Amino acid sequence: MKLKPKLIIILSSIFFLTLLLDFYLGNLYFEKYFRFAKIKSLEKIDFISNGKLEPDKLTEYKFSKSADVILLNKYTNKFIKQSDFTYFILKNKQQKNIVFLSPYINKIFLQNKFSLNKNEKVIVKAIKIFNNYLMAYEIEKKDETIKDFDINLNKSKIVTLSGEVYTTPNKGLETANEFLELYPYLDLTAVQNRSIELKDKRKFQLITTDIDRFKVLIFYKFKPVNEIFPMLKLYFSMKIGLLILVTVFLGFLIEKLIIKPIISLANNTNKIGSLNHNFSLNYSSNDEIGYLYKNIKRMTEKLENIIYFYKKENQDNIKSKLEFENELKLFMHEIKTPLSAIIGFTDLFLEKNESENIKIVNEEGKRLLRLANELIHKKNVTNQIVLNKEGFDITELTDLILKIYENELQNLNVVFLSPSIFVNADKEKIKQVIINLLSNAIEHANSLIKIDIEEDIEGKIKFTIENDGEKLSNKNLNNIWKKYYSTKSNHGRGLGLYITSEIIKLHENTYGVDLTENGIAFYFYLDKNE
Repeated sequence: MKLKPKLIIILSSIFFLTLLLDFYLGNLYFEKYFRFAKIKSLEKIDFISNGKLEPDKLTEYKFSKSADVILLNKYTNKFIKQSDFTYFILKNKQQKNIVFLSPYINKIFLQNKFSLNKNEKVIVKAIKIFNNYLMAYEIEKKDETIKDFDINLNKSKIVTLSGEVYTTPNKGLETANEFLELYPYLDLTAVQNRSIELKDKRKFQLITTDIDRFKVLIFYKFKPVNEIFPMLKLYFSMKIGLLILVTVFLGFLIEKLIIKPIISLANNTNKIGSLNHNFSLNYSSNDEIGYLYKNIKRMTEKLENIIYFYKKENQDNIKSKLEFENELKLFMHEIKTPLSAIIGFTDLFLEKNESENIKIVNEEGKRLLRLANELIHKKNVTNQIVLNKEGFDITELTDLILKIYENELQNLNVVFLSPSIFVNADKEKIKQVIINLLSNAIEHANSLIKIDIEEDIEGKIKFTIENDGEKLSNKNLNNIWKKYYSTKSNHGRGLGLYITSEIIKLHENTYGVDLTENGIAFYFYLDKNE
């Protein structure tokens, strides 16, 4: 993914995470902190001092806290200000009773769907509250009955009265009348500070406490979220708009200050990678990007110098190589004359006498002459190896090599017993491989060299040469096949095992080395001649 869309995704993610966090914190504020702070503020009662009620402070408390306060005389359980409630006085022969309207009946009354006129005869079913008052949940007059079906009835407190309306109902405070709704469910006389949720999800905070001669009932109704939603909607809309503008501005700013310089730098580094130095690196700010520009500019200058140096070095190497090739060819041309003489004399000797040693000298001389001719007729010297595969007896070839190295092996015990096994490979190259491994074994063996040739289960021929010399470390085992790597104390050239590995690779076979109980064993595989 490119940097620009990646940046857009990052900024968008930050934007949405900010909104999510804001929503969560807002919800936490309204659900937790706001309530906690509100309750703490409601508990700070300052309108009663030295047993006296201060009306101005009570009014200020109600206004600032948006709460309703109901005061009773804690000794008589009579309301200090019963006009806060919607009530009427019912008169009969026995007495006068103060009757509050239940919340539902009060609502019907306030909507002018129900009325009570003075001297009107009514039958009232009510429950007792605070021992001195009644709360009507059913009122019957003439042919009309109004009933509150949502009230919790305690049959032990139900009374039925009949009489005349002595005073028509006044219109009390809404919160005070809602307060009556809690009475059937709670003991409002007990000291408490609790949150209440009704069936219709309305939530209240009720604080009841005694101060001097007063029983104080503080009644606060939490506003539903949907009532403050328009304000919240405006708040979030403005915040979203502001965040979008900030995101767009930051995206534009980051693109100009960071992305464009990085894209320019990427294009220029791509040119550097293509060895095209025709570009300019201009960035004036002294920040991390500017530091990177300066370093790349210095790197480019050094790279140009290195390329110039290696071009010159390469030209010198080509010249040296040509000179070396000419000298090598001249040397090989000069060596042909003595080689031809050796071959000629050994041919004459073999015609008269059969000698195994002279035969070996004759064959090796012919091999050297063939290599000299190949080198002289090459257009240039390369490391490429060309295979000339044929079927031959690898056991016989090994015997011949052991004969050649007879002098070197005279102080060592050589174990080699193998039947004739034919392989399909380049005989000259495999001869070189065996010579390399044998030379290596002779140099490191203490007293024993063991050569084994066997047919593998997959139809391959495995050649193993083991010596009882010092075992190599894991580091050397991993590096001995590398070009110019040598473990010899006299700083050998390190080419023998490398050439061996390359020849076996060309034969598309495997090779390796194992640590054995007696020492170390080198091996390689060849294809069997079918």
